[in-house]
Amino acid sequence: MTGVSFIVTVFNKTAFLPRVAAALARQTGAFAREFIFVDDGSSDGSAELVARLTEGWRDPVLILRQPNRGASAATNAGAARASLPWLKLVDGDDLLVPGATSVLLAAAAATGTALAWGDLGSYDVDDPDPLGRDFPPPPFAAESDGLARFIRGCPANSSSILVTAERYRAAGGCDERLVSPDQALFLRLFAVGSGAHVEGKVALIPDRAPGRLSQQERRSRYESVLALYYLVTETPGLSAAHARFAYRRALSRAWRFQRAHGGRLLFTGHFLRLLRSRLGDAVDPAAMYRALGAFTEDGSTERPKQWLPGALRAEA
Repeated sequence: MTGVSFIVTVFNKTAFLPRVAAALARQTGAFAREFIFVDDGSSDGSAELVARLTEGWRDPVLILRQPNRGASAATNAGAARASLPWLKLVDGDDLLVPGATSVLLAAAAATGTALAWGDLGSYDVDDPDPLGRDFPPPPFAAESDGLARFIRGCPANSSSILVTAERYRAAGGCDERLVSPDQALFLRLFAVGSGAHVEGKVALIPDRAPGRLSQQERRSRYESVLALYYLVTETPGLSAAHARFAYRRALSRAWRFQRAHGGRLLFTGHFLRLLRSRLGDAVDPAAMYRALGAFTEDGSTERPKQWLPGALRAEA
């Protein structure tokens, strides 16, 4: 029998935790399990609520606390304490659908991979029972080119992921230079191996949640391009085709964001860099880095201090 360590990152999630915990408790399957909650400097009593909600669970529960360093650092902290061979990542306001973990395990086993991911749905935070319906087991298939898929965009988040602890470590885990683990983690995981895609919902995200990273558009887009920059500049053995694709996607995102947020001139630096990327095969990492300026209010490539988690702001 295999085993799964559930790693749940929490930052001020008291409004969501009762449902999150209930969804975890409803996970079915013949596998050993442990639950690791990482409280990332919450100020609303989240850690204490987790302790009450999980009291009496038959499986081990570990609650870790750290200063507010972001979801990437919290995920790594949980992974470092995991004792079972598989890691199931969960964001502190997302709900795993019944049977999701078993489906992901089956997909990984059938395809012979150390990584499986599934699709996301959403739930109405006013719905008293968002999981109170049938979730038929979805089909799955080997991912033909997961790296290209996640260079193109990020159709999932960390709650979609089931990965072996060994694969997680081989990929370097989450990049703690980035607050969000989502796209950068997928890029890292697929850069070192293949995976399986469950073609159906494995988790539901709330339709609204104050402070959710995905709703902070400038920071989210900035980090998505920075993740592509790190992929191109720091990944040993990255193919030329993947490097070119990442290069062009980064510049395209920058120009499109600038145009959508008040940039009326066509021939800006972002457009000219995008045009140059389409005219040849050479990859210019410096141009990718300059693209970060499209997402900051002042056009600077430096990350604004206010985008950092509290503990990191204090250190900056």
